[in-house]
Amino acid sequence: LKAQIELRLFLFLPLGSQPAPSILLAGMAPVWSARGAWSAVATLGWLLRSSPRGAWAAGAAGSADEAGPALAEDDECLAAGSGAAEECSLNALQRRGQKVAARKQEEKSEQAVAGNSQCGSLHSRENRECSKPVEWIANHGGKYDPHANSWFMDMPLVTGMSHTNGTLEDFQRMYFCSPPGGKACGLPPCSCSKPPCDSCLGGAPPKKMRAGCDADSTSVECVPPKSPMGYKGATWPTLTYEGTEPMHIFAVGDWGGLDGTLNPVENRPNLVAYASGVKQGPSPMIRNRWNKAHSYELCSGKDFVNCFNAHGDQPKCPKSCGFIADVDEQPQLLVARAMETRALKNKPSYILNVGDNFYWGGIEKTCGTPMDQISFTANHQFNQIFEGVYSGPG
Repeated sequence: LKAQIELRLFLFLPLGSQPAPSILLAGMAPVWSARGAWSAVATLGWLLRSSPRGAWAAGAAGSADEAGPALAEDDECLAAGSGAAEECSLNALQRRGQKVAARKQEEKSEQAVAGNSQCGSLHSRENRECSKPVEWIANHGGKYDPHANSWFMDMPLVTGMSHTNGTLEDFQRMYFCSPPGGKACGLPPCSCSKPPCDSCLGGAPPKKMRAGCDADSTSVECVPPKSPMGYKGATWPTLTYEGTEPMHIFAVGDWGGLDGTLNPVENRPNLVAYASGVKQGPSPMIRNRWNKAHSYELCSGKDFVNCFNAHGDQPKCPKSCGFIADVDEQPQLLVARAMETRALKNKPSYILNVGDNFYWGGIEKTCGTPMDQISFTANHQFNQIFEGVYSGPG
């Protein structure tokens, strides 16, 4: 069992008039074992038993005024009334805290959408990580380095400018959106060649509208939700495909891969598991392989890395891995070609995607990033792992 538990418990006061002794447990180290997990649970249980009734409810549940009316809906802690708030279960209180955090993040996102996002000069404190490489690239010949074409292949899409014509501010924008080498800028520039400078798709073509939608549309099929629960309970409009002949639909799931050419932001690692993973298009994610009964391991993750690096050649790649280079190095591309061939014959009306689209864990952006906008990261991953892979009828 691997469980990473981080408990951040802040000051809680009871519902009564007499304040309880302060209980503060902050910065608890991550726990990586079952024994440690039980230890954390036991500690939490001791705190619950030793705290006055209502202390946890008062600290975590708060009030409707504090959270705003939007959060009062579907909240058992508030719906029960202040007198019963102390009876809320711990998991209910955790959900309550998640709602408050989500609302605050949504407010920040709305401010950014309204044009209130921050910007700063290259020498701002938030840009101390990127200032030296950006200065070297823009002002000291770095953009003419023999490797610059590969470093800045995404710069026209991000900034609308080529790396040879980009200004200092354009390179700051590039390092804010897609930092080669990982030294990201924390703030975009306040001026650039093609504003708005906090946008990471300055060179992207105009956004295409779905058939039947226009700029004023507000329906589910035309406008994405602003938050994960924005379309809770809503239904997709009925789709009708007319005809009397045999009808076909295709379904694809767990089709994702690693985007090895993405320059992640927010201090995330590159999506590269082995040497050949730095390439255009999807790279397979590695995982260990077991026998059919799942009783013993045939091939570890480290073994698979060796198999990819050796292209299946033994002895570096153990025979028990069953690695076949022509298959294991391009599974998603093989599936895509098979789908395209079959689609030419069967003419699917539509294709259902059941998820698990991107590895390691989805779009490489922090939870709370506005859902009704396409970030540069999302655009890059979709282009490399989906748009550039699947084609044909359907």
